Order: sequence, then structure tokens, then C-alpha cells
Amino acid sequence: GFDADTKHQIYTDIYNDSVWLTNLVENLLSVTRLEDGNMKLNKSAELIDEIIAEALNHINKRSVEHKITVCESDDIMLVDVDARLIVQVIINIVQVIINIVDNAIKYTPKGSEITISTQKNDDMISVSIADNGNGIADDIKDKVFDMFYTGANKIADSRRSLGLGLALCKTIISAHGGEITVSDNNLHGAVF
Repeated sequence: GFDADTKHQIYTDIYNDSVWLTNLVENLLSVTRLEDGNMKLNKSAELIDEIIAEALNHINKRSVEHKITVCESDDIMLVDVDARLIVQVIINIVQVIINIVDNAIKYTPKGSEITISTQKNDDMISVSIADNGNGIADDIKDKVFDMFYTGANKIADSRRSLGLGLALCKTIISAHGGEITVSDNNLHGAVF
């Protein structure tokens, strides 16, 4: 007895929830494989600018409520990622950027500014994602990368936050020989 628009919305909600659940399971499996050392990485060079552009193509629809700026370096910056599993690895690296930008979108007020910057430091590339939201309290900064830690943010995107996004980011970045940190943004907000 539902009209066509209501049916379409129900189907869309079911599809979106199934995608969310699939991503949740894939994230758990990725963290487990990486932490257990069961995912071997055979690295090859990829352009960081292309990875960021790909990530921004997948960012949550709510990103239109925020101003996202990418500050690209004039240098050509290559990062080492797995060539054998290139699709999965790029998705994983893109997922790191998606998770951090998506967190900035979820936990900052509408109209907040999010800036993505890249910089070459010796043989490492630094990607900074900064927002001008409320920031992260000093007493929880060392916990935000722990699996299942959600702090005071119990609800995210109309779903229960499970505290997996930043834990997955840390695991993937560590597996690639990198490091992820969080600090205060100038004036207010957070920088990952």
C-alpha cells in the first residue's frame, strides 16, 4: 500500500544500511588481517593527489554542508602502496582519508571548514586533515585511535558509532610504515 516515493525511500534505506554493514565487516576483517600480519604488502608508487581526489569522490553526502579545501603541493608526491593488491590497497588508503574527513564532517557543526594539505618531509609524505570544529579534549586524544572507543560521540550519522574508523586508519597507516597523530588546530578544531 506504499506509494512509489515511499517504496523508493525504503529500498534506498535498506541498500544504504546493507552497504554500511558490509563496510563494517570489511573494516573489521582488514584490521584483523593487518594486525595479525596476514596481509602482505608489495608496494609500488601512486600519486597522493590522485588518492585524495578518489577519497573525496566517496565522501558522505553531508560534505556539502562543509567547506572542503585541498591545498596541493607543487611537488609531485608518490606514496608506496601494494601493487599486487592495488585496488584493495588504494581503497584502504582512500578509506583512511574518507574516515578522517567523514569524522570531521560528522563531528563538526554545519558550515565548518575542512582543509586537506600535503607536504613532503624527507622520504615521507605528510597528509594533514584539519577542521575548525570543537576539537578533541586533551584527555581523550590518546584514546581516539583505540578500537571501539567512541568517547562522548555515541551517535554518528543516525547510527551507533562503533569506534572503528580511526582504529582502522591507524592500522593501515602503521602497516605502510607511517604514523597518524591528532593535535589541536590553530584557534580551535583538530588536525589529523
